[in-house]
Amino acid sequence: MEEKGKLFYGWWVVVACFFLMFAGIGITLNCTGVFFSAIIEDLQFSREALGLYLTIIALSAMFAFPVLGKLIVKYNSQVVIGICLIVTGVAFAAYSQCTQLWHFYLVSVLVGAFGAGTSTLPASILLTNWFNDKRGLAMGIAFTGSGIGGMLCNPLAQWVINNYDWQMAYIVLAVLFLVVTLPFVLFVIKLHPSMKGMTALGDTDESEETAALHGLNAGEALRNMSFWIIALCFLILEMITFGVQNNIPIYLKDVGYTATFGATIAAAYMGLLVLGKLLMGSILDKWGAKIGIIFGVTMLVGSMFAFVNAQIMMLVIVFVIAFAMASPMATVLSSYIIGHVFGNLDYGTIYGLIQIFATVGLAISMPLSGAIFERTGSLTPTWYLFAAMSLVVLAMFIYLLARQAKVSEKWHSHDITA
Repeated sequence: MEEKGKLFYGWWVVVACFFLMFAGIGITLNCTGVFFSAIIEDLQFSREALGLYLTIIALSAMFAFPVLGKLIVKYNSQVVIGICLIVTGVAFAAYSQCTQLWHFYLVSVLVGAFGAGTSTLPASILLTNWFNDKRGLAMGIAFTGSGIGGMLCNPLAQWVINNYDWQMAYIVLAVLFLVVTLPFVLFVIKLHPSMKGMTALGDTDESEETAALHGLNAGEALRNMSFWIIALCFLILEMITFGVQNNIPIYLKDVGYTATFGATIAAAYMGLLVLGKLLMGSILDKWGAKIGIIFGVTMLVGSMFAFVNAQIMMLVIVFVIAFAMASPMATVLSSYIIGHVFGNLDYGTIYGLIQIFATVGLAISMPLSGAIFERTGSLTPTWYLFAAMSLVVLAMFIYLLARQAKVSEKWHSHDITA
């Protein structure tokens, strides 16, 4: 039980999840744009060909998500997450030794497969277990780690690239990746509140002996239309978010800005993600999923039209702010809405299955934007396409929420013990 006046242990779990996001997303994915430009210039790969290594990361993660979701829940979560962190960190450093495209592709299999267990998957499972009340806030705080990681590590990587080379930048970030995550996995993370003799924040049953999980299991979710609506929505949102953020430096260079300016804007975006994720979490807690979704899609569409006119400095600023407010839909909203619709009875497995589809979107994003560029000579058509797809997502989400009452009627419970 939680002692009165004592800090709820779940907030320490939030801190641990913050650093998982800092490294697992902030370093391995949110710094891709800085490396992408440097690698192309040095090794003379085409954008489309190099973009495939990101596709391979995504495809490897896609197959790993549901497997790791089960392993984290079934076995010692600290051991499973720890192994994923060590392999991912070492593999990320191995990028520094890549000189051929197939080298990048091979290393990406490891980064994708084991990286799937280092960030959003474990963080979402842990926070859903620890928080009934203030879940949106907890996720918002934890998921700011990816933005702060990108904000700090983009300029760090760019500085190392400018003063040494991109190979050294990979090594520096790989070491940082391990240093900021392993201590929390070893000493802080606990899968369930019952492991600390506690219940989730906001649980109306204060007895850890009768702590229960509520919702649908994975098989029931798969037979429900809501699962497929959520899957398609996050496929599209992941494609848009990843496709935009990793093209920021190179697109701004295309329209006349310097590489340093592009890296600065990418870093500013990552920094503003801190506010965006906190805001999204607060909106979800205070006003619910519908308002959060409407807000996010409005910001996303606005950001795309500002990016089309990025030659105007003021609109670059508008883009950065609006896109940072919209991007948390792919992280905070996804983790929240899955628990909201299906509960936490089989959250890890359902989240892992949804991430298969989200990862397909991630896999498509860079090859799609690269292919559009190769055929049109500009990324501008991509931003118009993404704006239109955002409106489709809004319509699907509104339909999803309208049928939520029918899904909740099918929820059932399963008791857990310490």
